[in-house]
Amino acid sequence: MEWSVKKQEYSARHKDSKGRTWGYLTGKELMERYPNGGYRIVADMRRKEGRTEDLLLKGKGEAYRLHPYQRKRKRLERTVGYIDVSTDTEKDAYVRIVKHALFRGLILPVMILLLLAGGVFLGWWLSSREQVPGLDETAVSYRREGLENTDPESISVPGVSILKMEAGQRTVEFPLINPEGNACYMKYTIQDMETGEILYQSGRIEPGKAVLNFDLNCTLDPGTYQILVKIQTSDINDYTVELNGAQIPAELVVE
Repeated sequence: MEWSVKKQEYSARHKDSKGRTWGYLTGKELMERYPNGGYRIVADMRRKEGRTEDLLLKGKGEAYRLHPYQRKRKRLERTVGYIDVSTDTEKDAYVRIVKHALFRGLILPVMILLLLAGGVFLGWWLSSREQVPGLDETAVSYRREGLENTDPESISVPGVSILKMEAGQRTVEFPLINPEGNACYMKYTIQDMETGEILYQSGRIEPGKAVLNFDLNCTLDPGTYQILVKIQTSDINDYTVELNGAQIPAELVVE
């Protein structure tokens, strides 16, 4: 059967496999024309022409072999639009333009692969964390301007001079920082220089994190105490490998 393009102005154009251009209605325009339905699809125009002359679409002296209409499209296909081929005897008749939608068909598989990859990465990350014992669970993300380490071959050590706390209390409000960019874990130990007593010891602190406040092992009377802040470091890729540390004399002022 032969179908002829109805002469009218179309808002969209489709180029077939032979470079010929056909005007068509978009799906939205078709729905606006037929809000309650009532149109009929008589054939499909696909990327390749049909094999027989049974269904022909003619327009401007050109013809294109169509495919029989298939109500259900393949998974990797999408509808581009509709060509009006209505006649006085065949009213509201349309040829549907069907096109491969490779990108659309790949969305779900790609999303599944990304989710699987994300799950594998999360599992690896969690397992790698579990393999590092003694991580300080009180440490939180922390960034101070100018403290970042921009040299991967060195270790940036934050300065400590005076710590303050209230008498009768154990909590010290002072950030124990492992600067962002360090390729190591840091572990802080605070020791009374006069008695040698360990007042506090942190867990391993990851780069870019800090313990914002911490509790001493005991309460102290008012006064100024000479303390030693020891910083032990270990390789970020192998926590058993110890790196250069630091011992910083400081004061603990109890008011």
